[in-house]
Amino acid sequence: MDNTKKLEIVATALEVFFKYGYKRVAMNEIAEAAGISRAGLYLYFKSKEEIFNATIVHHGDNLIREIENGLLSQNTTEDKILFALEVWAIRNFDDSLHSPEHKEITDSSYQFAREALNTSYGKLEALLADLLEMYPTATSGIPPARLAHLLTGALRGFKTVANSSNELRHLIQDLLQIVLPDIRKT
Repeated sequence: MDNTKKLEIVATALEVFFKYGYKRVAMNEIAEAAGISRAGLYLYFKSKEEIFNATIVHHGDNLIREIENGLLSQNTTEDKILFALEVWAIRNFDDSLHSPEHKEITDSSYQFAREALNTSYGKLEALLADLLEMYPTATSGIPPARLAHLLTGALRGFKTVANSSNELRHLIQDLLQIVLPDIRKT
């Protein structure tokens, strides 16, 4: 099976899901957008849920790459963590609040792609743990991996209560000040 073609299908499916949401998209629309037949699409993916899971992981991987590429331009640990969370969650948060399709994708992720979502958040968690590992004195005695888990768990909750990207950003900054009081000194 051609992995390049599979990746192209996933990238195209991601665009289709973001445009129309999860429920309104059928395999026919994905196949048409990808320039293949429906039967051809089924050679790569057995169901809409399977392709949706692949798109969630693909989207998360794209965000992780973007974060990794931008970390060098950040100076402090706090800047690096805030940059990572900005790219991961804050930047497109208002879109998810004001777009029924984006909201549906978020809701559907928990319903149809929980494992893929957990995989993606696990990658974010590992990246944050690596950042925190470089500054062990900033973690207030909490192991970096556990602290990263705390940050990503809080992020998931913050996304359900924040009313804007600005509020989400402030919630994250407040949490960092509480949990990592020495982080600004690094």
